[in-house]
Order: sequence, then structure tokens, then C-alpha cells
Amino acid sequence: MIDKHKQFIINVVPLTKIPMSSHQSFFYLSDVKISTGTLVLIPFFHRSVEGVVLGTRNDFERLGNIYPHTKMKKNKRDNNGNDKINNYVFGVGVKLKKVEKIIAENFLSDSQIELAKFISDYYISPLGVVMKNFVPKRMRSHKAPSSVLRTSSPEGRGGNIVLTKEQKDAVKQITNYKLPITNCLLFGPAGSGKTEVYINSIIELRKINKNFQFLIIIPEKTLTPQAMERYGAYFKSEEIVVLSSNISKGQFYSNWEKIKSGEAKIILGTRMAVFAPFEKLGLIVIDEEQDMSFKQWDMNPRYDARTVTEKLAEIHQAKIVRGSATPLVESYFRTLNNDLKLLLLPTLKLKESKLQITNYKLQATIVDMKKERWSRNYSCISKKLKSEIEYALKNKQQIILFINRQGMSSFSICEACKTVLKCPKCERALVYEKGGFYKCNHCNYKTSIFPKCEKCGGIGFKNVGLGTQKVEKEISSLFPSAKIIVADTASSKELNFHEKIYDSFSQGKVDILIGTQMISKGWDLPSVALVGIIDADNLFSFPDFFAEEKAFQMISQLAGRVNRPGAHFPGEVIIQTFQPENKIIQLSAENNFAVFFQRIIEERKALNFPPYGKIIKLVFQDYNFEKVEKESLEVFENLSSLKNIKLSEPHTPLLPKIRGRFRKQMIIKFKNKIPIELEKEIRKLKAGWIIDRDPVSIL
Repeated sequence: MIDKHKQFIINVVPLTKIPMSSHQSFFYLSDVKISTGTLVLIPFFHRSVEGVVLGTRNDFERLGNIYPHTKMKKNKRDNNGNDKINNYVFGVGVKLKKVEKIIAENFLSDSQIELAKFISDYYISPLGVVMKNFVPKRMRSHKAPSSVLRTSSPEGRGGNIVLTKEQKDAVKQITNYKLPITNCLLFGPAGSGKTEVYINSIIELRKINKNFQFLIIIPEKTLTPQAMERYGAYFKSEEIVVLSSNISKGQFYSNWEKIKSGEAKIILGTRMAVFAPFEKLGLIVIDEEQDMSFKQWDMNPRYDARTVTEKLAEIHQAKIVRGSATPLVESYFRTLNNDLKLLLLPTLKLKESKLQITNYKLQATIVDMKKERWSRNYSCISKKLKSEIEYALKNKQQIILFINRQGMSSFSICEACKTVLKCPKCERALVYEKGGFYKCNHCNYKTSIFPKCEKCGGIGFKNVGLGTQKVEKEISSLFPSAKIIVADTASSKELNFHEKIYDSFSQGKVDILIGTQMISKGWDLPSVALVGIIDADNLFSFPDFFAEEKAFQMISQLAGRVNRPGAHFPGEVIIQTFQPENKIIQLSAENNFAVFFQRIIEERKALNFPPYGKIIKLVFQDYNFEKVEKESLEVFENLSSLKNIKLSEPHTPLLPKIRGRFRKQMIIKFKNKIPIELEKEIRKLKAGWIIDRDPVSIL
């Protein structure tokens, strides 16, 4: 029975943005005791917002007869002589407000709250904004899931695979909980059987504890259908759920509840899956751990799932295995310092392999596009690539063509005055679309079919560079009978796009797949015999310290799409470039990670870049240019006096203006632990500042 005369003081985090310089939680009154993690509705200024309860108390701690941080008014008593707590005030005349409604009791677990606090502290992001990611939209699913689990994998593979000695050793290391918990890096070339190691590790750990849950994080939504297929061959479909943005909100919430109840054992998801309400994690798998998609760089909290999973694993006393054919330089460096256990896998040689040449070594051919121009070939498709496409089509093999830009071009210039056509909101080059208009890839701006040059008023423009649509147009003219599909950001917005494209390509309904980086990793399709990298130079077009690492990873991952287990023909990779002497391109063609790593790590050490130090990128943006200049300079002067940091002067980033807001940025470098004084200053920053810790780019 509720005691109507007793009230409780509830500590609540509003699920909204609060300045980091302010308290992140507030006190409210309730007639009933509310448990930690409960979702409530609270009054917040002039509106009602959702909040998460951090705790309940009967009273504040007293210092003598005074409540800390409060001023007391004389309490009135009710008819029974009890003090009315709602007369306690914060500051002058501000009463504690009452919780309006209890929405869902025990909605977040203690472990989720602990993880949310870690993310908020580490990435210096408002706690309410962080916690909002732990609270999915509460909608019921009224229809069957759009994605259907397959119960067997291609080519009859699945539960019949016999592990190699190296795979068995890796499984033994991952599943050995008798030793101190050590996270692992599973390093092996594409097609070396990393997924089989993950699956068999899960099978062994389930023998230890049948209630274990397992989180498999993948970098791209395009990999979800294949992951469902592979894991569906070993585990019951009702035990597997998916958490990614390409499923309906109702299905997402249904899957969320299955995880919370413990019904779901295998959780496949993109980076957002780290927020799920796990009961007891046994293993976390980070597949393709090198991928930048694990970092959320465009909104708060700007977290990296790879970092967050380390805290998540610590909370659940679980292990992490990172897998990659081209691991992060930082990850490999950690293995040298015994911070990660290195597990090596050689190229997988299956007895049942249909590859005609047993010890075949991948052919990666570098084509000098300057020579193509000298021979009067002005097409984006070299003679070598054209002949290999003809050969692959003739033998009913599939082809992947990679270009790191979408649209018909990279940019367009006025034919009269040579001015680049730019977005008025972002000051970025507009991209020509085959619909006849120009659009901005950073906002929703589109021109009319006949735009005018802002400088001279001209209406004639020359399109420069390549994009997915231009490559598609060129390939269609060269091979009119080929079935072609394009996978880029624009096309991926279609309903169930990822399932459709995977089904079409894996079932042989498509001959040529043209796409951006979303097609570069993970897919295991034995019928792919040719990969063409149309413009490798584009991968080096930005002067970013991560650029060479990203380029090496991209080219190597693309090369890994051929010569998969079950392939009928030896695969070939064609790398088109105007700078064949580029050392990174050469090392990528050779898949020489050792030499590449040594080259990069020496550069990082000389510049104190990760893994020899940490980086925070501060960006200020506002519609008023003078305000941006003034604010960024003031903050620079405040930070300049701090010790143990290196600070760049305020400078214009690669994107000087986005959606009408001007931008200035600073780069801060420090040793592995953020200095206390620096953190204090960052927490004081005004609205308009973006705080990006461990950025994937410094441009």
C-alpha cells in the first residue's frame, strides 16, 4: 500500500542535451519509490521529456540543519503533521517538481547505465544524449521481419566444415577462460576462415554457459544478409536477432526485448548494437575491425564501437575478438605490446576447393592510366580491364567495379569562367546526377536542370572526374547485355536495399556490381572472379594522416573479394592509377602488410600520432562568420596556456561551411590520458562546439 504522506526524491537524467558544464541529472519528487533504470516522464523547463532514473532517496544529506546546495523555507505541515518535502527549494524559490509519469520500470540495467556514463565521460558528450541511444522507440512489430534467415550457406558449406589446426588453436585461445581475460586480434587474409573461428568459439562457449549471449558487430548494413545466412547455418533462427538501422522500428524494439529477456543469444548488428540490454555476454566479435564505420563521426555521441566494446566486455567479464585481413595500425601495434593476443590464420586451402590452380597466387595488376591516354583511350575503363570483363562475362563469372564517389562526376566547372559549381549552403562542389540536376552530398540542396554560374551567370558546365553513375553509363555502353547494379549511398536508401542487392548478386542475377566502399569488404561470393578499382588515386586525394592506411585497407579488402573458397576460376584484380609508382598502391597489390605497417608506424612515431598519442578535434560552427572567428580564437587562447598538450591554431577544415554554418577547427594532441585541465576547459565550451575524441579524420 502506498504511503500517501511520504514522498521520495528521485534523481533523473533527462534524455535531452544539457551543457557539459552543468549537472547532467536533476532531482524530482515522487509519491512512490522508483527503481534505478526506470523510464519516466518529467517536466523540464517548459516541456515534458523522458528521463532515466539514477536513484531514489528519502532525503538529502544534511550539513547541520542545512541541505547542501539548497536554501530552506519554513516547511508547512499537512493535516497529519508531516513535513511537505516539495517546499524544499534549490536556489531561491525553485521548488522540486514531481515526476509526471512512470513509463517503464527497470527499462535500463545497471550495466547499461554504467556503460552510458563511460561513453559520456570518455567522449565528453551529454549523458542524456548518450542515454537516448539506450532507449529505442517503443513500437510493436505488426508484420513479419523483412529479413529472412537462411538455414544453409552457399555451396553446401555450413556445419560440415572441418577446422584447420590454426583455426582450432585460435578457437582454443578465444574460449580459454581459465587464463586471465585477454582480448584477441584474429589476423588472416581474406578467405582464411575467420568466420568459422567466430562460430566455433561461440559453440564452445555455449558448452561452458548455455545462457551466454554473443555480440557480432559488422561495419556495414550490406553485410547483414550474409551474416544472417552464415550464422543461421549453425544456430536456431529464433536465437538470432539483428540490430541495425535498416530494419523497422517495430522489429528493432521486438529484437531489443528478446535480448533483454535472454531469448536472443546471437546478436548481429552495426555499431548501435553496443547499446543493447544484454543479460550476460560471453563473447564480442568485431568483424572487419579496421573499418571506419565503427566510429560515429557525424552526431553526438561521437563514439567508436571498438572502444566502447572494451568497456562493455569489462562490465560483463567477456572476451573480445577483433578480426581483419588488414587490421588497424593501432590494433597491430597493441599486439606487439601484449595488449592484444595475436592469432594468425594462413590462407585457407580446402580439399574440396574448385579452384583449378591449387597454389594460385592472387594476380593484382597495376594499370598506368597515363599510358592509356597516350594510346588515345580516354575511357575510364582501361584496355586491360575491358578485356578481363569480357573474359569474365564469357565464363559466367561476376565482376565488382569500385569507385569511391557516387554520381556522374567529382565536380563541375563553368565552361565560360572555369568557376567550380558549389553548394550555396556548404561551399562544396556539387555532383552531377543522371537526372540532369546537380546535388550536394552533404545536405539536401539540389539545383534546377539549368543552373547558373554564380560568378558569370553562364549555364554551360563541364563535368570532371568519375562517380558510380558515370562508370555505370560507360559499362552499359561497352557491355549492353550485362546485368548491372549500383550500390552507393543514394541507392542504399531504397527499402530493403541490402537484402535485395545481396540476394541478386549471390544468386547470379547480376553480372556486374558497381559501388563505393560499402561493397569493399566481407562478402563471401565464390563466383566473383574480377575486381576492378577504377580510380585508386581518389583514395589519396585528401591530405589526412589516416589516408594511406585507409587506402591500403580498401585496396586489400577489395582484392579479397576474389579467390574465395569454392571459386571455380582464379581471380584477378585490376588497379587503375595515374601514379603506379605510389608505394602504398604497390604494397596493396602485393598485400604486404608487414612493410606497410613499418612504414606507417615510423611516420606516426615521428608526429606523435596514434598509437603514440591521442587526438581530440574541436570544431566550432555558426551561421555568423565573425562569431566563428572570435569564438575559436578565444578558446585557442584559453587552451594555449595548458601543459602537456600540442595545439594547432584555429584553421578552416576541409568542409568550411555545412548547411549554412561556417566552421573553424583545432587539433589537440596529448599522451594516452587526457590532462585534467584540458578536460575541464573542454567541458566549459559553449553551444556550437563539436567535440570529437579519437577522430577518423583531422581534415
